[in-house]
Amino acid sequence: MKVVVETPKWSMTKYADREGVFEIEYRSLLPTLFNYGYVKHTVGADGQPKDAIILGRRLKQGGEVEVHEVGVVHFIDDGLVDDKIITSFNGRIRFIDKVLIHVFFTAYMLFKITKYYVDEDRVARCRYIGFSLLPQVQ
Repeated sequence: MKVVVETPKWSMTKYADREGVFEIEYRSLLPTLFNYGYVKHTVGADGQPKDAIILGRRLKQGGEVEVHEVGVVHFIDDGLVDDKIITSFNGRIRFIDKVLIHVFFTAYMLFKITKYYVDEDRVARCRYIGFSLLPQVQ
């Protein structure tokens, strides 16, 4: 599958691709531990292209990479399903990647709850449910 990189690994700023222009969505105290982007030619539950994380080295913003799906992060953002496809270049996932996914998305959930409270003065329903791996990856 082809994934477009919106936010490179280690970035403290979350970007969104708006027709080839990368706009800042927000800044965070929490760096992303993965390259973050979207799967081309797909539509997720939120009407946007499906989100993806790309395991491995830091990639350039705007780059398109060919990767293999290895699993799915199950996430609820403001009450809506907002899953992220887990991808890698070799179709595998290391033990450390599994740990980092749990650590990052647990912290990300708390960040999102706080962000909604500070920005919009409300408590949003955000939840990291866990992740699942494809049978051939486990």
